Amino acid sequence: MVSKQEIPVAGLKLTVHGLEEYKAKGSQGPVAIMFALHGRLQQSSSMDPIAQALCGLNERAGTRRHMIVVAFDQPNHGTRLVHPLANYGWKERSNQNPTHAQDMWSFFYSTSRTVSELIDVIEDYLFGPQERSRVQVWGVVGFSMGGHGAFMASANGTYARGVHVLVMSMIK
Repeated sequence: MVSKQEIPVAGLKLTVHGLEEYKAKGSQGPVAIMFALHGRLQQSSSMDPIAQALCGLNERAGTRRHMIVVAFDQPNHGTRLVHPLANYGWKERSNQNPTHAQDMWSFFYSTSRTVSELIDVIEDYLFGPQERSRVQVWGVVGFSMGGHGAFMASANGTYARGVHVLVMSMIK
């Protein structure tokens, strides 16, 4: 089982996977950080299985960089829930959300900006002051709503080398 800890950064509660293993090695070596973005009506813990699998790659022989996975609740989800109706579609179950498109767009956009902002500051929170960056590769993976956020984060940034997006729609 890979380590998992909550770290507050920039007003957000981040879940960081794989950091304790890196520190236990006494390493100052290179790191890859992957942001894992959950789907609509989910929360950051929904990405735990993916984070565990990605951090499990650290056990492979010959791994050049230590993988650390970061997850957080996207706007209006999990610990950041403010207005439950905004998470639903125009007509979904017994809910009707007339501002569904605007709500989803704002969630995608806000999430992509959050990833960019975290990239600017997260290293100091994880490793403390350092002379140069330990992170050699930034990546983002997302499912459904998180996939849209991942796509936008990668389209708007110059940092992400690894982008994996899974966007699905349910058609009835």
